[in-house]
Amino acid sequence: MDLRQIEYFLAVAGGESLSTAAQSLSVTKPSLSQGIRGLERELGVELFHRVGRGLVLTSAGRALVGPARQVMRSSAAASNAAIGVDAEPKGRLDICSAAHGLEGPVARIVADFRRRCPGITVRVSDLPRGATADHALADGACELVFSYWPPELSSLSTQVIGVNEYWLAVPSQEVSGVWPGGVKPAAGQPVPLSALPNLPVVGVQKHSRARLAIESALHGAGARTRMSTELAQRETVGAFVLAGLGMALLERSLAERLAGSGTDIYPVEPPISLTYGIEFDPQRLSPLGRLFVQGLPG
Repeated sequence: MDLRQIEYFLAVAGGESLSTAAQSLSVTKPSLSQGIRGLERELGVELFHRVGRGLVLTSAGRALVGPARQVMRSSAAASNAAIGVDAEPKGRLDICSAAHGLEGPVARIVADFRRRCPGITVRVSDLPRGATADHALADGACELVFSYWPPELSSLSTQVIGVNEYWLAVPSQEVSGVWPGGVKPAAGQPVPLSALPNLPVVGVQKHSRARLAIESALHGAGARTRMSTELAQRETVGAFVLAGLGMALLERSLAERLAGSGTDIYPVEPPISLTYGIEFDPQRLSPLGRLFVQGLPG
């Protein structure tokens, strides 16, 4: 087999159609099909079931995904080594996030890494549905996983990076009467969880660690709230708050984006926060992954 065949295989294994994969690889669809069939002949197994006009991974194909990704990363590492240690590293680093709401912190960390290594492209994806960090690292979906603490698995190397705070976001047009005592807090003034405004809550669907932490804090403060809207996509919460559907407890970075655009934001007391960090398997880290870990804060 050659690297081009493996690249073809991974493009289609990633869920792209033959046409889309061929376009992204700048090859013709027949060339892509021939490359995959050639790889199957060399390995002596079928990697895909042909279903209509689509391709679905066989069990052998699923087993090849992780090793194939490792081969591509090793190839990139070898290329960097051949260029020389003084040359700027190049390639792609794959990261997964199992912690919704870390857009701000992850963006800052990736930006710092890109300033140090501008030749490296960073791909950030959600952790595959139903997968654990251990599974995602083992099958090569990524090299590092951002998660809230404590991580669910302790068999991996871990590093705490920071703390994500949650702030209250309230539509600016709401009258003072919704606040206890009829007095609207000054900007930036902490709001006790026991004295939230009389508004429904816009939130994400259950079972996320962030929602569990928020509900636990509200329960501990004796706060009673009611939901107006449950959203599957947390990035849309701000738009629903701006539309006047209620208040929300948002990650500070997301809340600050809403400030001044029709939303008042406040820290809360007692504070609601989640510690976050990164999980990785040092045995599977590529040189690019090691560069990323070496530059992490904390």
